[in-house]
Amino acid sequence: MSTSYPDNRPTAYVTTHAETYSLEEVVRISGLDAETLNWYERQGLIEGAAQDPYGGRAYSPVHLRWLEFLNHLRSTGMPPADMNHYVELYRAGDPTIAARRELLEAHRDLLRARSGDFAATLRYLDWKIGFYREREAVLLRSMASSAAEA
Repeated sequence: MSTSYPDNRPTAYVTTHAETYSLEEVVRISGLDAETLNWYERQGLIEGAAQDPYGGRAYSPVHLRWLEFLNHLRSTGMPPADMNHYVELYRAGDPTIAARRELLEAHRDLLRARSGDFAATLRYLDWKIGFYREREAVLLRSMASSAAEA
């Protein structure tokens, strides 16, 4: 579910081919495995899926939107407790819009601060990789020189 459209709508907002989705379809669309999906349900982060006529789980487009959103939060390292707090605020309705926005802003600010650390780490890794490439080139020249002398 990492694809976005030009207007930045999440992919799930335009996924309308079905009214409900099976577990297998949700796994395919979301990129999650079934265990992670079960974890989201056990944590109360998404409402439980309805049962289809055959006894399987039937997920709605709302589930897909929630999963996409939660995946973004999880991929940025938001703690499950904060994710649960956001969901509780959401379920409390419109009076919590400001609190939800503030929670997301605080998380975004944390990510922005951490992005500087990541940039410094990437620069260091680039240097280290360059160092190893240079060392490999020296070793290869040395080996080629030794082989030519033999």
